[in-house]
Amino acid sequence: MHRKYLFIFLIISLFVCKAQAALYVEIKGGQGKGLPIAIVPFSVEGADKHEIEDMGQIIRSDLENSGQFTAVPFQQLRQSPNQMQAVQYPYWKTLGIEDLVIGRIQKVSGRFTVNFELLDIIRHNGQSTAAKPLAAMQFDNIQAQDLRALAHHISDRIFEKLIGIKGIFSTRIAYVSVNEGSKGKIYTLEVADADGHNPKPLHRSSFPLMSPSWSPDGKKVAFVSFENDRASINVVEVRTAQVQRITQFPGINGAPTWSPDNRTLAIVLSKDGSPKIYTIDLMSKQLTRLTDGTGIDTEPSFSPDGRSIVFTSNRGGKPQIYRVTLGGGKVERLTFLGNYNAKPSLTPDGKRLVMLHRGESGLFSIAVQTLSSGELRTLTQASLSDSPSLAPNGMMVLYGSEEGDRGVLGAVSLDGRVKIRLPSREGNVQEPAWSPFASS
Repeated sequence: MHRKYLFIFLIISLFVCKAQAALYVEIKGGQGKGLPIAIVPFSVEGADKHEIEDMGQIIRSDLENSGQFTAVPFQQLRQSPNQMQAVQYPYWKTLGIEDLVIGRIQKVSGRFTVNFELLDIIRHNGQSTAAKPLAAMQFDNIQAQDLRALAHHISDRIFEKLIGIKGIFSTRIAYVSVNEGSKGKIYTLEVADADGHNPKPLHRSSFPLMSPSWSPDGKKVAFVSFENDRASINVVEVRTAQVQRITQFPGINGAPTWSPDNRTLAIVLSKDGSPKIYTIDLMSKQLTRLTDGTGIDTEPSFSPDGRSIVFTSNRGGKPQIYRVTLGGGKVERLTFLGNYNAKPSLTPDGKRLVMLHRGESGLFSIAVQTLSSGELRTLTQASLSDSPSLAPNGMMVLYGSEEGDRGVLGAVSLDGRVKIRLPSREGNVQEPAWSPFASS
């Protein structure tokens, strides 16, 4: 990183974010037993199985990666029905599963028709003619390159039907990858599917990029750039990769985050002295200053109802998390346990606060605090945990960590029961940001 703005980076973050190796999703372990389920490999008609995506495997990986399901390995399955009438329920009951997913893919005139059914095994009365699927859908005129996305969509449907909460398999991740080029480091803002597939570069630079933040409609990403040795806040359209500069005031321009109504960014500026929280209207470009004092205020994050912002500040001596109401400007401190709390975000119901926490152990951990009681639960115990990003359904937190000399990503459930390791590939990645649900 260029020394000229290393200090700016440290102030915005209040700690050094360690670069992590580029991400792809592969479940390596978890804690706790999920709902027993079987996903039968989808049958394929009119096409070579090796020419198209293995939809059954994608769905199986999605559900297991969530930590909410335990899937029977494919090699243990002795039957492969592709429609409900062919299901022999007694056999599936002997496997101890509760639900079964079956499906078929048919190639017709270069396009594909996909059917899937979700069957309730444990409650079946033994009469196939009387059985009704928990879910059944047919998708027509699908292109080969869209089969993976369709598999994620099916996973979402299954997850919501069985768990009662919206699935996150069709969401995406934004992050900054760092690679060595012939003339130095190349920084690339990328987006990828939630499982790391289909990465797409949005913006490249020989100067650092940081702090990606998704718009609520999932169509844009705000980020910080240091082009020509000057900090600026920018917004890039995901579809076209077109970049618009929002601010480039003297000093710090950092930590952008979107309001729930998609109209405003909360940002950090030091143009009037020490770094403070501002909002900027994206249409009028009108600035509103929200915080005052001599301390460093940074890392703003809107509440789900858009009426307040949580942020990190050292106004009390050490980094802690505060909340400021919009309109009134009232500031209150939210965290008191531990000597370091930062990177705040509120769960979708607004009742819990996810953060980076350092307690008596001296280790940085991901933690969650219940606002009504102040109770704090530490979710990770790694030697390094940073850059927590909350899933849009509020069930999981993605974060950066390391394993030996390798950078990895981890995911942990808010109850701490499910822990998953997400190994890396070549390159470096920093500050992953989980997208919202796709807009309809």
